[in-house]
Amino acid sequence: MSALNKLPVLKNRIVRTYQKTVYGRRHPDWDRVPEALRETARRNEYLAANPYPVEQIVREFKATPFVTPQTPIVTMGSCFAQELDKWLKKHQYNVLKNVWGAVFSPQSFSQIIHYSFETASWTPDELFWVMDGKYRNPYVKGSTGEPAYLGQTEAEARDALQQHYQQSRDLLSQAEVAVWTLGLTESWRNKRDHKCYFALPFAQVYRPELHEFHNLSYEDVVNHLEYAITTYKKHNPGIQFILSVSPVPLQVSFREHLGPYVATQYSKSVLHAAAMRMAEQYDYVFYMPSFEITRSNPTVNYQADGRHVNDACVEAIMDAFKQMYVLA
Repeated sequence: MSALNKLPVLKNRIVRTYQKTVYGRRHPDWDRVPEALRETARRNEYLAANPYPVEQIVREFKATPFVTPQTPIVTMGSCFAQELDKWLKKHQYNVLKNVWGAVFSPQSFSQIIHYSFETASWTPDELFWVMDGKYRNPYVKGSTGEPAYLGQTEAEARDALQQHYQQSRDLLSQAEVAVWTLGLTESWRNKRDHKCYFALPFAQVYRPELHEFHNLSYEDVVNHLEYAITTYKKHNPGIQFILSVSPVPLQVSFREHLGPYVATQYSKSVLHAAAMRMAEQYDYVFYMPSFEITRSNPTVNYQADGRHVNDACVEAIMDAFKQMYVLA
């Protein structure tokens, strides 16, 4: 029997051994925990307790509710964030208009905060792209999936950009809670000023001498999140943040030496670590374990495409959100 064929057998053997030693009797390590510390020691009972342990995740995750249905909420992030946005609106939460489209990269979050609150210093090398004679915004995804439409002339485009910056600033200033879902570390950017586009440059505008692929490091993600969070807080002192990580895997990766499956694990791990760091570093930043809830039982929680979260899982996540963060 090959090593690959042995994997299911080995897995079952490991699981049985783990359950026997940890759940069949007291694990010896537990006996070494001082009595005074046992209240804070957290034992992992997920495997034996339930293959879909949403209730246990909710019960053990310590959170203080501070959101009401009347609280002005701004949501931002990837396609998974849009599912949360739809749920909040359906259940009549006070969700403000989304004018940023799908936001995938942590750098895009920082750029939105930059052009919204510190507009004078937002001077990208590429202010717009011209596609089929139409001016478009390289940094915002439009409703059709293309860069957001700005106008037929440069003058119209410049006016539209200023209106967008003002509208973005007004909406962000009204919010009391920002629900941000982090999606990717992979991005495409301008080689000169390193501004990040919302997606790969479209064929009509792509120039290899000007555009490049860039994968954010952990340090990059932390720096972008810190700028976005602290700058937003400076201009809107009452804002509080709930961060999460999108459980939607990459469909394609430009990291050729990894491939999309391994690249997904890198991306989600980095985003997860950075989000947790923000929540531990700032007392107005909180974490929502939607990634953990989804990944606790992926064969049940994803749609047939294996990428998008199904409605039942979204309901479970939002029920957890209510229990953790919504005031009764």
